Amino acid sequence: MLKFSNFEDCVQKQCTPNILPCRIHHNGPVDASSRYWAPETAKDGKLEAFFRGRKLRGQGIEVPQGYRGVIVKEAGTEGTAFHTSGKGDLDEKEGEEKREEVTVLNEVGSFEKVVIWNHESMVDGDDAFVKGLHEWIGFAEAMHAPGEGKTS
Repeated sequence: MLKFSNFEDCVQKQCTPNILPCRIHHNGPVDASSRYWAPETAKDGKLEAFFRGRKLRGQGIEVPQGYRGVIVKEAGTEGTAFHTSGKGDLDEKEGEEKREEVTVLNEVGSFEKVVIWNHESMVDGDDAFVKGLHEWIGFAEAMHAPGEGKTS
């Protein structure tokens, strides 16, 4: 189970996550100077950058209205809580209670768009990240929507 925490005294940064078409064996903040990362807007209005000598073209994908992009950092656990299983839980009987550890996530930043980069050309609607973002939001909405009524 997850618990999101937003501390009022915590300074939250507004940022823009970048999805690069390469593998970097690091996960976390970087002191990236403009010497290494300096995206510019091209004449066609799209983003352009060079990373290790390779030209990248980027496109910003806005977070859909009604949603918020957040960056969280795990802050440990905070006891346990009961979780009552519902119809969708395959391993448990409906109505069965189960104790789960509560993982606390602190919000450390937020974003309004994600930039998806590709080598030499622009990403399109068939790109795995673009498709995944839209499909995931559609799936989440369907999963959390109020029931349409029960069928026998």
